[in-house]
Amino acid sequence: MKKVNIQDERIVSQKRKIGSDAFGIIYFGLIISILLQQFMLDAPFSQYAAEFVLFMVAAVYIIVRNIIVGNSLFGDSSNGQKIVIINSLVCGVTIAAITTTLNSVNFGLEKMGGSTGIALTAFITFASGAFVSFIGFEFLYIINKKRQKQIDDRYNDEDE
Repeated sequence: MKKVNIQDERIVSQKRKIGSDAFGIIYFGLIISILLQQFMLDAPFSQYAAEFVLFMVAAVYIIVRNIIVGNSLFGDSSNGQKIVIINSLVCGVTIAAITTTLNSVNFGLEKMGGSTGIALTAFITFASGAFVSFIGFEFLYIINKKRQKQIDDRYNDEDE
């Protein structure tokens, strides 16, 4: 007969929290490593390809698992659409800041058309980045809401 260790749910919860925190540290460490190698060290993609693949696999895994189990990716329904817009704007600003800074450093102010050229480039990059990320976030939002409705309908049908 097997000996079953009974664990207190507080201990199990703390262990899960520690594991989750460790994953977060590794996850953000991967993105920092990728960005440093790509932009600061001018490394070829082959040098940081493993980090990139691991980062993307982890991101897809988190999104897919949360959608499958019906967890809300964007908070409660009243703030979900606002979070999609805020995330899109933050992505646009981040993309614009990184690319404009790197282009200014790499090409210089004169080649970018001075301060008006930099401002125009930053605005176009921001608008493009925000729009593309909005499409992605909105797609995830719609899929997530459909899955939550499917789960709610299934449980409501079982109650009847």
